[in-house]
Amino acid sequence: MLDQILEGIMMALTWKAILFVAIGVFAGITVGAIPGLTGVMATAILVPFSFFMPPELGIPFLLGVHKGALFGGSIPAILVNTPGTPPAAATCLDGYPLAQKGEAKSAIQMSLYSSTLGDTFSDIALIVAAIPLAALALKFGPADFFGLLVMGLTVISSVTGSSVPKGIISALIGLLIGAVGFDAVTGAERFTFGFDTLQGGIGLVPLLIGLFAISEVLIQVEKKLHILSERPTTAHLKGGRPLKFQELKDSGRTIFRSSIIGTIVGAIPGTGSSIATFIGYGAAQRASKKPEEFGKGSYEGVAAAEAANSAVAGADLIPTLTLGIPGGGTAAILMGAFIAQGLRPGPSLFEENAVTMYAIFTLLLIGNPIMLIQGWLLTDLFAAVVTIRQAILIPCILLFCVIGGYIYHNNLGDVELALIAGIFGYIFRKLKFPLAPLVIAYIITPMAERSFKQALLISGGDYTVFFTKPISLFFIVLAAVILILSVWKQPKVSDE
Repeated sequence: MLDQILEGIMMALTWKAILFVAIGVFAGITVGAIPGLTGVMATAILVPFSFFMPPELGIPFLLGVHKGALFGGSIPAILVNTPGTPPAAATCLDGYPLAQKGEAKSAIQMSLYSSTLGDTFSDIALIVAAIPLAALALKFGPADFFGLLVMGLTVISSVTGSSVPKGIISALIGLLIGAVGFDAVTGAERFTFGFDTLQGGIGLVPLLIGLFAISEVLIQVEKKLHILSERPTTAHLKGGRPLKFQELKDSGRTIFRSSIIGTIVGAIPGTGSSIATFIGYGAAQRASKKPEEFGKGSYEGVAAAEAANSAVAGADLIPTLTLGIPGGGTAAILMGAFIAQGLRPGPSLFEENAVTMYAIFTLLLIGNPIMLIQGWLLTDLFAAVVTIRQAILIPCILLFCVIGGYIYHNNLGDVELALIAGIFGYIFRKLKFPLAPLVIAYIITPMAERSFKQALLISGGDYTVFFTKPISLFFIVLAAVILILSVWKQPKVSDE
């Protein structure tokens, strides 16, 4: 094992690997700094481009995008009171008041340091937890693994979005989409409706680009968001002071607390950084010696929000890599990238691809000081990105979507599929259906179906096998309890 770890570290410590991580971090911060755009969208667009790299370069490149976007979203939150990404919403509460006091530069630096520390904490948690958890999951039989997938999908459907029924419907649609094509066990043709292009199933990359990127473009076009370039965003930085070490030290406990909160929340499928950031912020306010300063320009508030949302970056990969259950939208996209690169997330991932995974983990850690250096040196550049007009940006994003869809298989049919998925995703989002359960259900459908049929083959077609195996029964009962509690606690107010 030690030889594999050393080989993985040596594979990671090359100029090319570090360069691609740096490019990914830069791209993520840039996208995060543009109000209205999201790290999920950026990751979806860039997935096809990662296929031209070996896994030990392509996967860390995408992870760098994920890391950078979480920090980048805090820049417009502080400068113009507009979160660049949803997880940065809590950062607005104290970041913007600090900018109005002429302390935008120090506020952004607090965000940077907190994000880096929170991200590093969760990356270490991922590395420590992943291999033992995967080893435990290897002991699961087909029935046990099917029960686990049912439980994971139930959690995601129940806690994602504002409506439990809509989350469940979204997951069911994802299951149907995942069943399109040939049956993996019997070879029977399903839901192709006579179209030859559907025999291989719905393409993962076109679906991701359409649902997360093209739908976002349509949403932004509808909103007609225009970032006013005359707004003095970069002027807030001129004359601003650097963050004092004492201010960072005073927020040390808050950063540590939020890092723990973000890691725990991120490890629970379906929760995500938007939930973690407000839990971390609320916990910091309750524990603070100066709670009255929160919402009026508290460095502690910025630190709490940013450490919590960035701590999700590594933690949401724990269920993704070890159990094959994506923790959220971005984790689902990253899982799709793993699969496309020939690395199938799940209990056997670390046995079959140990050296590659150690290289990816090493680059995951290297990405944090890279983000720190880029954020510290290029603050003015990222602040200027806030002023980019949507009229210029949206056509460029749409072009990347088309190119990404085409280069997946050099097939115009994939571009058409991406556009159809984009329209579907737009309608879905307008009706306030969450996309994450759909995509996650689509991804885990082949695994769940394979485990289901293997369990039946082993048991001679006895369906009670799922209820007589203790582990499988535990997961199925837990799924039922989670579903009942979610419906019971569902607010009786319409979300329309």
